[in-house]
Amino acid sequence: MGKAVLFSDFTIVTSHDDYSVSVLEHAYCVIFNDRIRYVGSSSDDAGKIVSEVSGNDYEVYDGKNKILCPTFANAHAHMSMSIFRNIADDYALNDWLFGEIIPREDKMIEGDFRYGHLLSIAEMIESGTACAANMYDGALITTPVSSEAGFRVQQTIMGKKCVDGKWSANEKDVDEFYAVCKNLNSDLIQGSLLVHSIYLYPEELYPALTELAQKYKLPISVHISETLVENENCMKQYGCSPVEKLNSFNMLTDTTVAAHCVHLNDADRSILSEKGVWVAHNPSSNMKLASGFADTMSMDKMSVRLCLGTDGAASNNNQDMFMEMRLAAFMAKGSTLDPTILPASKVFHMATRNGYLACGFSDCGIIEEGMKADIQIIDYDCPQMWPLGNPVSALVYSCGPKCVESVMINGDFVLYKHELTKIDLERVKAETKKTMERLR
Repeated sequence: MGKAVLFSDFTIVTSHDDYSVSVLEHAYCVIFNDRIRYVGSSSDDAGKIVSEVSGNDYEVYDGKNKILCPTFANAHAHMSMSIFRNIADDYALNDWLFGEIIPREDKMIEGDFRYGHLLSIAEMIESGTACAANMYDGALITTPVSSEAGFRVQQTIMGKKCVDGKWSANEKDVDEFYAVCKNLNSDLIQGSLLVHSIYLYPEELYPALTELAQKYKLPISVHISETLVENENCMKQYGCSPVEKLNSFNMLTDTTVAAHCVHLNDADRSILSEKGVWVAHNPSSNMKLASGFADTMSMDKMSVRLCLGTDGAASNNNQDMFMEMRLAAFMAKGSTLDPTILPASKVFHMATRNGYLACGFSDCGIIEEGMKADIQIIDYDCPQMWPLGNPVSALVYSCGPKCVESVMINGDFVLYKHELTKIDLERVKAETKKTMERLR
């Protein structure tokens, strides 16, 4: 852990579990080891606490023209897919996935997983994201990479195998993942079971995957109703919607993260609300792949729990949560003709606290004493954020990655005044360029 830090004279912005967002001007925050030790307006109290915990060995970080706020938690990403950025664009989802992406994924080697994953981590950190739900293969490769980079992740585990055309659940995948986690001894890692979708596997596999998830108490990560084609095919095959079919397998629980959920009916939304499912809204990817516009207003009205994700860089084509916040708000307002839908405060909560909760990190995403020290520093002394006005609006509607000055995860600076501290970005760029040349 790094030494204690006294963040002095900041504007502190944070959401809370009641969905309110507070703004504290001329405020102080003390961080020591992996926890927030003080948040408030008293410089004397902050100085006293930082001295007590550190023995007067601490850094003072000046907050002039700066915002301190929670980092983002990206609730749906395919991180190693950064190696496919800008090589398979302007396709519909089925053509993109089965015609362009999967054939390339079949040729991936270990280094592709490692450096593609690191490239996404670097991009996320530089844009204020400290946590991601990574729905992708290669868990035994990428999990240690996440830990080494100081990045918080909910990593999917395959948990299945196909032998001679027959699918079955595979406990070995889960056991190997937990063995890696035990060796790492890191509280930055959570696991989840990669179900992917209702359309990728034979019907008899899903009950076995549910049993596997229940045995190991694993959350489930799944795409749901991303396209009309998915819904139509599910109706033809099963006579019901993807939500209804997955629910019949007992796959929808309060730890399930369901990505997209673009084409839902009221019955679907009622099930998702009743089961407490986390819906990861991916506005950029949904628009770029022409999948449609998720009805977040109806989901919100029915108390469906919403968070935000970027999807993969092959379909987005970046991992910028500022863009996702802005587009989520704009799409909701424009599609309903109601400017009050998804206000800045709610979108900010979706990108921070709700994202962390969806990823399984309950003590992150809020700037409060006792919470984990996952924070970002925003420098608003720039044309795109000046004058600041309402800090919450500024973060959602004006801010962008270039305004992110520093990022701390678990009490460690992983970005310090625009410099990555744990990732050799030039090496990552060189390796992923070689991968692009091989796979494009």
